[in-house]
Amino acid sequence: MLRKNANWLALALLFALACPAQAAPGAKPKAITYRISKSYTTLSFTATKWMVFKEEGLFQDFSGTLSYDPANPAACAIDVTAQAASLDTRNSTRDQVLRSDDFFDVAKYPTLAFHSTGIAPSGPDSLSVTGDLTIHGVTRRVTVPVHVIGARVMPGIGDFAGFETTFTIDRRDFGVLGTRWSGNKVAIDPSVVIHLLIGGVRD
Repeated sequence: MLRKNANWLALALLFALACPAQAAPGAKPKAITYRISKSYTTLSFTATKWMVFKEEGLFQDFSGTLSYDPANPAACAIDVTAQAASLDTRNSTRDQVLRSDDFFDVAKYPTLAFHSTGIAPSGPDSLSVTGDLTIHGVTRRVTVPVHVIGARVMPGIGDFAGFETTFTIDRRDFGVLGTRWSGNKVAIDPSVVIHLLIGGVRD
């Protein structure tokens, strides 16, 4: 009898290990936290110069995390910080001007950052993300549309999530003026288009 009970106990333990406990009825699954990957992320911007040229730039050095739960958008969050000095427009002279105190002033304000404060669904594969955007030491509350590219486990490779957003800011709201460089003329349009491709990897 003892041996028979021991066999049943062993089978019960094996079954419990093979079948993880289910969440309580009504409980919401927890958001998965991903590390923002430099390999799959691009933080870029576009500005119009002299009402003729579209000039693009990006930030090469950044880090952050994002939490995502497709069943519970309110539990989602994103934090990303970019190093201002890593700005790259493929023109070293232009980069130096943009890093100067006439624009980003990277010596005084070494980082740019975004910290979400609220996320809500806005349609199929779409989120409305509200958060604090800090540029040039100035923080403004913004709400941006985010497209959910997808979240997937690739067997043998990893667990990934991808997002994309495009929105426009007025650089003057953040004190990025460039008046000395342009002689107080609007050589660069105040509106700057921000385009972010965010790729997350679960560690």
